[in-house]
Amino acid sequence: MTTITYARGRDWHIEARKPRGGFCFIHEHSIHAVWSCLRSGDIELRDVRVWLACHELTVRRCTLEAGRTPRYSVKELHGLVGGVGGEHVRRSVRRLEKHGLLRFSEDAIDTVPYEVQQHPGRPIPVPRPVLRLLAKSRGRAFIATVLGHLLRCVFYKNGVCRSGGWCKASWVAEAFGVALRAVKEARARLLKLGVLRSVAADQLRLNRLGSPQVVCLDWSNEPAPRHRQSTTESAPPKKHKELSSRRVDHQKPARAAGPAGARTRAKEPDLNNVTVADLKDPWRLAALFKQARLRGWVRKTEAEILSMFSAAAHALRTGTEPAALFSWMLRTRRYETLSCIDEDVGRASLSALRGGQS
Repeated sequence: MTTITYARGRDWHIEARKPRGGFCFIHEHSIHAVWSCLRSGDIELRDVRVWLACHELTVRRCTLEAGRTPRYSVKELHGLVGGVGGEHVRRSVRRLEKHGLLRFSEDAIDTVPYEVQQHPGRPIPVPRPVLRLLAKSRGRAFIATVLGHLLRCVFYKNGVCRSGGWCKASWVAEAFGVALRAVKEARARLLKLGVLRSVAADQLRLNRLGSPQVVCLDWSNEPAPRHRQSTTESAPPKKHKELSSRRVDHQKPARAAGPAGARTRAKEPDLNNVTVADLKDPWRLAALFKQARLRGWVRKTEAEILSMFSAAAHALRTGTEPAALFSWMLRTRRYETLSCIDEDVGRASLSALRGGQS
């Protein structure tokens, strides 16, 4: 599979009988039906991930011998989606079944929504490594960006998968109802991961058609093999000296004690005077959240806690005056500008707080 570095005609497309690791057909109208239910609030983002993971379960058994009956379990589905416990996966399956998007039983899975079974639309060959990546992902804009590029850039004809197409970030944002900046950040992440490969083009086509992108059919999310290290050999004598805990060379001197009566505890955070140090410390952010809850600005829900921590990350990343921007977002509840990067940083800060780390 080869490609050139400039989009002209169709010479830059890549073709393969099947992507690395195989593929699974998902129809375009099925994607539209599931995402419409997500935008209307009938289902959650985790339900979309469960729906995508069900495709992986079915394709795992596509080569089953004749006469054998497949067996599906929620435990296997939970292994693809992740999370603590398995009850959240069962709830997602029940919601999908309630809205006619999925039929799940021990011996059969039907992933085509009821309303589009007569006209499911064009089948899209989704590479299985990409499908597993979507089942694990938690960002709405990231999943929308991947699905949008699959719709515009991956085709199947005459038994061959062809990758290459033009896709505007503005089209993905409008079609899936996500922020344009979040789509561009998700595309940059996909390029860094190697899922997408960008191709150069003249400015006229870029303005009219968008950026030419290739979904890499040979991409795999398998980790690199670990190097084997001996656990029985002893280190040479020189290494023994370097690893000795009795050596005191190059150690930092102990910190001198503060003067008598010096104040050792930092000042408590104040919601009326938020500082940049408050935004960087998860403990101080938690104290600000309590103050905001007493004022009625936020509620004690998981979503609002994550939104506040993500707003702090967004203010630090984009704001010329981070403290003022954070206070305004918290007071007015304007969280629509948060990106997937802000949510990831906020989630990491929240995890550090709950894990007892500073």
